[in-house]
Amino acid sequence: MNNNKPKILFIGPTPPPFSGPELSMQQFLESDVLNDAFSITFLKTNFRLDNTRKGLFDFLMITNFFIYFFKLFRLLIVVRPECVYYPVTPTQIGWVGRDVWTIILSKLFGIKVIIHLRGSHFKLNFAQFYPVFKRLIAYSLKKVDTAVVQAKYLKDQFAPYVCSKNIEVLYQSIDVHEYSTKHSFSTVKGKILVIGHLTKAKGYTDILKVIPKICKQFPYVEFYFAGNIRKGERGVFYNQFTGEKLQYEDPFLAEKEIKDSVYKTHYNNLGIITGVHKMIHLKTAQLYLSASYSEGFSRSLLEAMAVGKPVAYTPVGAHKEVFTNKIHGFSFEPGNLNQLEETLTYMLTNSDELLTIGKANSDYVKNNFSLDKIANDFRSIILKTLAK
Repeated sequence: MNNNKPKILFIGPTPPPFSGPELSMQQFLESDVLNDAFSITFLKTNFRLDNTRKGLFDFLMITNFFIYFFKLFRLLIVVRPECVYYPVTPTQIGWVGRDVWTIILSKLFGIKVIIHLRGSHFKLNFAQFYPVFKRLIAYSLKKVDTAVVQAKYLKDQFAPYVCSKNIEVLYQSIDVHEYSTKHSFSTVKGKILVIGHLTKAKGYTDILKVIPKICKQFPYVEFYFAGNIRKGERGVFYNQFTGEKLQYEDPFLAEKEIKDSVYKTHYNNLGIITGVHKMIHLKTAQLYLSASYSEGFSRSLLEAMAVGKPVAYTPVGAHKEVFTNKIHGFSFEPGNLNQLEETLTYMLTNSDELLTIGKANSDYVKNNFSLDKIANDFRSIILKTLAK
């Protein structure tokens, strides 16, 4: 054992719930690449086990505020890490409630700080924060040693408070071995799979609106939704593609409308799926659909591509940078129902083209977004930060 390895304190969420940030943190913590290079200590931040209650301001949140900072203060004294890695939130309550103080406290101990934004909507949200909070957040951002974003064009998310030379890009990653195509399942013709929060911001209500038109034209088509329906929006308030403010729609009412219609048999709500259950649905889908208004880099999109599926997606976050329309799938503007309908119609009409795209997607993901590759990139970012 190398006792001279740099000490790094990782702070963040782990499953459950089984969402992108939680799964990504777990993968980093278990990465041989990172554990061979660093002595890692972990402080878990999430105390909610259900995505529908994330971001709620209540007594439990207040209690955990004090518990979290007691643990952080203790680790900074006992472990004496050389660097803190901390994924930040895109919300005002997240920054004022924890992000600001985590950065400032770590810097008071003379520790390097790496923050990681897993999203693409901080800058839009920040513009609407209260002035006093904006000044406080700006002050903390100026203390950051390295800021990590999920795409090159997102490097302006923290401008002008973090210098461009201190901003790094780290793409999403998945364990490609877990998504090997050797255990095959027969594709179900017309099965369209959607995974994620079932909210307006994720495009859920938009997809429900086009179900009647798609299923009238293709009677065999069925839509499968995997995730929790969540009322309200707690992080995404803008269309990241256009910058326009989102007009909220109640996902429960939208679901009721489709379930009360003649198209109810074309709608399937799977709830949260994980493990083998999730893999079966990924591999039996004919195509994967992501209609999000804002993303950093969708993990589920990569998962579908890894098992050889063509995708319909919105060019938000890293998607517009790493995926090419008509090569990796077909893109449409978020909120544009006509484009969404046209995209699905084209894909369902050209099944042979989908097979070709799907096969290429599997190799593309394995070659560019494997956990080992991204972990090596992350190791370089940490070492570069330590050398500052």
